[in-house]
Amino acid sequence: MDEVRSSNQVLIDEMDSSNPVNVFGSISSDQMEHSEGFEVHKSVSEKRNLTWIDEMDNFLVDRLMEQMHKGQKIGGVFTKTAYAMVAREIGENFELSCNSEHIKNRMKT
Repeated sequence: MDEVRSSNQVLIDEMDSSNPVNVFGSISSDQMEHSEGFEVHKSVSEKRNLTWIDEMDNFLVDRLMEQMHKGQKIGGVFTKTAYAMVAREIGENFELSCNSEHIKNRMKT
C-alpha cells in the first residue's frame, strides 16, 4: 500500500547521505552556504547573552543619564549614537563584548 504524502516530503530511507536534506525535503544549511544566490544567516548562533551584574546596571544608568544631558534622547527615545556610545563604554569598562542590542534589551527588563 502506497503512503499518501505531500510532494515536498521525503521519507528518511529515501534520503541520500551524500546529499543532505531534512525529512521535509528542504536544502540543508551546508548546501545553502555553497549554493549561488543563498545567504546563510549565522547571527543566531553567533549572538552571545550578556549577564548583567548590579555594577553594570548602575554604570548603564549613569551613562544613559549622561547621554540624555548631552541631548541624545529625542522624543523619549535614545539615539543610535547614544546606544553605541554606552555599549562601547560598558565594553571597555567591564572588558566584554557589548553592543547596542544588549543595551536596548536590558532597558526592556
